[in-house]
Amino acid sequence: MEALREVYGYLQELNLVSMVVRILLAACCGGILGIERAKSNQAAGMRTYMLVCLGSTVVMLTSQYMAQYFNTGDPARLGAQVISGIGFLGAGSIMTGGKLEVRGLTTAAGLWTAPCIGLAVGIGFYAGGILGTAAVYLTVSCLKPVAYRFSRDHNRFGLYIEVKRMEYLPVVYKLIEEFDGYLSDKEVSECREDGSCGAVLSIKLPREKMPEEIMEMLSLEPFVKDVKFINYNI
Repeated sequence: MEALREVYGYLQELNLVSMVVRILLAACCGGILGIERAKSNQAAGMRTYMLVCLGSTVVMLTSQYMAQYFNTGDPARLGAQVISGIGFLGAGSIMTGGKLEVRGLTTAAGLWTAPCIGLAVGIGFYAGGILGTAAVYLTVSCLKPVAYRFSRDHNRFGLYIEVKRMEYLPVVYKLIEEFDGYLSDKEVSECREDGSCGAVLSIKLPREKMPEEIMEMLSLEPFVKDVKFINYNI
């Protein structure tokens, strides 16, 4: 136990080993959060989260370096600028979400949280960074069904579907209508070289019907390559 305390104390100091550990840990924390967002088909994925987390860690390392070797400045000042400045990136993830009502709110919140975790890791608060990453990951991945169940407008959701050919998309729209679903918006992406085409759909269902039913129904169609939720009112 005493040896662990010595190692932890050594890593809280500013040295080459602690800098390497902090940067690697920040990359891991940001990557974990980014992978979850990428699975939800969000624009900000693993690399984006890694970069904002790494950047904030480097900012705190720089602040600590300046305070330790130049004996000047407030170590928390640069970190405060990161917290306020990252809001522009988060706002961009909302505004560029296409025409589907309001999308990207959870991604924007995650893009703000990731640098906060990076700041904690950058100053040597390893436990806070690791626990924060775990808490954020559980929130965005495991609490989706809970948030969905308690949502006031729980019959509205986003769906990503990929079909073998673009001409199959009207068939998908008709199937959704036959299922008593209403397409409030749709955004079609460019087709790939193999002819497959994807679309992001905003769907409203009667309260007695569940989104899982329509997703299962679509997944059974032979011309559908992939179908998955992209959000729960987020």
